[in-house]
Amino acid sequence: MKHLVRRLLFPLLATTLITGASVAGANEGQPKPEIKAEGERSPQGARLLVKGKNWPAKARIKVSATRAPASNQPQDFGMVDTDDKGEFTLRKVVQCTTPSMDDGSREFVTFTAADSATGTKATSRIGGSPWVCQ
Repeated sequence: MKHLVRRLLFPLLATTLITGASVAGANEGQPKPEIKAEGERSPQGARLLVKGKNWPAKARIKVSATRAPASNQPQDFGMVDTDDKGEFTLRKVVQCTTPSMDDGSREFVTFTAADSATGTKATSRIGGSPWVCQ
């Protein structure tokens, strides 16, 4: 009886292991979606640049961030479309939120990009100094 069970289960287990390995292997080597946020102070406010790469082509990406220094609300930068290579660039100028350089140097802002179709997310963190009023 043991031999019969082994003969029936072994092919099933072997197929499951091989299939699982090929699925895992299919995701290896594919770079994860990522974003990079940068900001600088300007007389108009915080000048922001958010770049993304390794996203699906023609995807809709929602870009948001945690609250700016001395602000009470998170930041919503809307939707951006990726190009054929899965890349995007978002440029925004937003109001300054604090006159205090201490706030700007002590606080950080985390940007999040999220694919509206899959929910895949990536984050980038920068210092709060771009939100300091000049």
